[in-house]
Amino acid sequence: MPDKAGNTIAQIVSRALAAVTGQSEDQFSEHTDLIQDLNMDSLALYELVIELEEHYHVQITDEDIDRIKTLGDIISYIERKIGSGS
Repeated sequence: MPDKAGNTIAQIVSRALAAVTGQSEDQFSEHTDLIQDLNMDSLALYELVIELEEHYHVQITDEDIDRIKTLGDIISYIERKIGSGS
């Protein structure tokens, strides 16, 4: 589901992830593990969450953050949140 600028959720999440990690978007796949592959710590994960919450106007709970392991998990989660309107 593209935004007004034509960006998909995957593109937006990948850009946010690149900004937080300092790594290039083209290194990511939906199977990229946030902790093992990108060495993200809890602070970096929360930075990503805050950026996505602000962009999509959604609330991501701590319990949901604990379940998110890969880039694909984040993308699916945002798609569900937007689809449910919460």
